[in-house]
Amino acid sequence: MSGLIAIAYFLVKLSFNLLLFALLLRVALRYFQVSTLHPAGQLIYQLTSPIVHPIERLIYSGKTSLNRYDWVTLGLIVLIDLLKFLVLGLLFHSILLPLLYLILFTVADLVTLVCELLFFMILIRVIISWINPARQHPALDIINLITEPLLELGRFLIPNISGFDFSPIIIMIILKIIALFMAAILPFNM
Repeated sequence: MSGLIAIAYFLVKLSFNLLLFALLLRVALRYFQVSTLHPAGQLIYQLTSPIVHPIERLIYSGKTSLNRYDWVTLGLIVLIDLLKFLVLGLLFHSILLPLLYLILFTVADLVTLVCELLFFMILIRVIISWINPARQHPALDIINLITEPLLELGRFLIPNISGFDFSPIIIMIILKIIALFMAAILPFNM
């Protein structure tokens, strides 16, 4: 790839991934039942509503779903990831991947994206706890809410040793191993 093509490839992939991260956060907010009045939640809902609301209106016909799982957003995540591989394959590699490969790469990419999102959320949580442990911010509330179940699992695997909590390190290593394994399935560094 030439320099300009590599830059275009990076920007197209980045735009798809940022949209997918926002949609994944929307699913997490709904799952953990974060109020729509929460300041950080409002940002995510405002960013993703132009995409999600038209489809929700079609499916639910004006009714609101009180389900804990945001099925419309999950379906959109899968469709946008499929579209990402179609666009990257056609524009930059001049190939149209077969449907079976598209599904396999989409599943691998979604697992990788979730692992990367959780990895960086835990990293942010650890850095903030070192810099200013008493800091309160609306985004940190959501980060703590989403990452705490994973860190509880890490604390179960390795309890605190002399007051040091090694659970973030253990969970981050596990998440990175899963992400690297799944990313190895993806073709030509898509």
